[in-house]
Amino acid sequence: MDIKVTSMSGESYVLPVQSDTTVASLKILIAHRFQLSSGVAVERLLYDNQQSGQRTTLDDSSRSLGSYEVPPHANISVLFTPPASIEVFLRTEKGQTHTYTVAPGETVAAFKLKVRQREGVIEDQQRLIHEGKQLDVGSRTLESYHVKQESTVYLTGRLRGG
Repeated sequence: MDIKVTSMSGESYVLPVQSDTTVASLKILIAHRFQLSSGVAVERLLYDNQQSGQRTTLDDSSRSLGSYEVPPHANISVLFTPPASIEVFLRTEKGQTHTYTVAPGETVAAFKLKVRQREGVIEDQQRLIHEGKQLDVGSRTLESYHVKQESTVYLTGRLRGG
């Protein structure tokens, strides 16, 4: 059977499913079809029952669409949650610790810019260390270095050659 899945922004797709498809499986299909970026989650699914005028929240991931009595060609509304920002600690050479709010997928270059604006150290003089590894500029993200909520990144100065 086919169902129509519509996001709150109005974007919609028709997805082929079976009545024994679980809500968890449907969420995976939706994430794939809507091409959700890292960290974005399918928060809530609502079935709009046209006959009764009722809205049913599909909140039990283990239940099937059939157990919710979702018929073919049903309309399912989906709510996505954006990825949450995290707080990261920056420890300076002077022993000071400052808190930085970091967005999911933030690059090392973007983080270095924040450090420059707040600490006054230009990017090419910053040496950022996390878990013994230097954070290199490029297309790498803080996540790729396993920087998580309340991680500490150490700022040391880069020695100038002469």
